[in-house]
Amino acid sequence: MTSKLPPDLLRLFTPRPPPPYAAPTDCAPDARPRPRVAGIASYVAELQAAPRVEPTETPQQRKARIKAERAAHARAAISRAMTTWDPALNLNATEDPYKTIIVARLHYDVTEQILRDEFGRFGSIAAVKMVCDMDGNFRGYAFIEFERESDMRDAFRAADATRILGRRVVVDVERGRTVNGWLPRRFGAGLGATRRGDKSQNQPAPGRFDPTMPSVARHTSSRNRSSSRPAAFSHDRRDRRSDRDRDRDRDRDRDRDRGRDHARDRYRDRDYDHDRHRDRDRDRERDRRDHRRKSRSRSPSPRPARRDRDRNYDRERDRATASTSNYSRRY
Repeated sequence: MTSKLPPDLLRLFTPRPPPPYAAPTDCAPDARPRPRVAGIASYVAELQAAPRVEPTETPQQRKARIKAERAAHARAAISRAMTTWDPALNLNATEDPYKTIIVARLHYDVTEQILRDEFGRFGSIAAVKMVCDMDGNFRGYAFIEFERESDMRDAFRAADATRILGRRVVVDVERGRTVNGWLPRRFGAGLGATRRGDKSQNQPAPGRFDPTMPSVARHTSSRNRSSSRPAAFSHDRRDRRSDRDRDRDRDRDRDRDRGRDHARDRYRDRDYDHDRHRDRDRDRERDRRDHRRKSRSRSPSPRPARRDRDRNYDRERDRATASTSNYSRRY
């Protein structure tokens, strides 16, 4: 049957050719010669003469080194600038520091006319000084000088934490020429608390400053009030009050209002209970009257009273006894 298959199928059953002939080896595989392994004693001298490789700097070490170098350079620059810094010699400053306020954290699109329109509601403005860098770019804060000191005080108290072009600003008095030993923020001092460190140290709330911060507590305490505020504000009682006192007064007013609401609710509940008891007594009295009226209008019972029933029973018993005695007498 296989011989009748077509040629293409017969090729599938064709056996493979035999493997080629291989001459036998000279010796057994285990008896082959192996290379002789020698020690490294002859090369020790060459290894000692090789150049020594110095350790390289890792990327983390490089970043730490650059950071430390920059910090040291910044401290040196601040130390040099502090020796020559004198705000009284600034020719671009306002004329009277006791009538001047500083407005910080401004939007970079703020112009002088916008500041005049915003702070002109407190009084007449004498000058507006926009602080710019060496290239003429606005740095985000400005000094505003009023014609009267009372107008400056009103702006100092009322304009803090207001919004200008969508950003909350910080308003404070000029301290560079009014407070002895005052240093700006670029020298590591000042009242700014937004970039002190991590989130636990920074001031997230908008406004002038946070009195709970330990670094600014010396400026807000009553003992150092004269060193943190100009002498022109020493006679103003409202300026001597700190933000903590205002918060305490606000909490006291809220507690007082809460107590009033509680007393009002208590009186209202007492009146409600009194009215409820009065209505309940009135309903009971009405039900009692209705019950009496129904009992009086009801028809008398057809059954005789107990006293009449007992009387009739005695009468029938006497009659039966009398008839029995008469019968016995007759017979």
